[in-house]
Amino acid sequence: MNENIREILLGGQSFSWRDDGGGTYSAVLNDKIYRIRGLEDAAKDPFLADYFDLSYDYDKAAREIADKDDILREAVTSTGVIRLLKQDHWTATISFILSQNNNIKRITGLYDRLSKRYGHEIEEGRFTFPTPDEMKGATEEELRGLGTGFRAPFILDAIEKAPLLDTLDTLSFDEAMARLQTIKGIGPKVASCILIFSYQRREGFPMDVWMKKVMKEYYPDKDPSYFHPYEALSQQYLFSWIRNK
Repeated sequence: MNENIREILLGGQSFSWRDDGGGTYSAVLNDKIYRIRGLEDAAKDPFLADYFDLSYDYDKAAREIADKDDILREAVTSTGVIRLLKQDHWTATISFILSQNNNIKRITGLYDRLSKRYGHEIEEGRFTFPTPDEMKGATEEELRGLGTGFRAPFILDAIEKAPLLDTLDTLSFDEAMARLQTIKGIGPKVASCILIFSYQRREGFPMDVWMKKVMKEYYPDKDPSYFHPYEALSQQYLFSWIRNK
């Protein structure tokens, strides 16, 4: 099975990547701009190799997930192999705060406006995502002016509590979930997304409206433990499948 690079980059895990056309994707990460066409390009750079979790056997995981049941087989077959990205803790935290009651297009627009307002320019028209220090002077009025709406006070609380993000690696999944939810506005779904897409916590299983639909229609007598040991990756396949179905 081929890797679905478009779904990996633009399917809701990250809001950093842009489709430049012609099969090329770009993102400002690690204080520089990266342009890739596929994972063979990522393998040439140590930062991207880690970011794309290239040491993990996602082909094997996809095969084992597909063998679980007919729904997962259809989800994997129709989607192609996908990966879980290993993003910067801060960027992932703010990205998924922005994701609340939102869609990918609008989240990406908010991400870009925050970058342009508080980050720094890497090349013409492309900006870094701002660090907590760069956002220290942000006000609720400013953030609302950028379109963040009810999420503005959540972002301000995350700025104040940013050091907390460096304390989660050694915690159990449940402890890390609880600690993340001490940041205003972060509930179980957002906390789970942050832990999956930044801390590589594969036991996460975020429940948004799409996944509630999947579980109700196709797995009414199951809970996330059914998908063990691939809870997060199974969720991502089902999320991609139901959105495109």
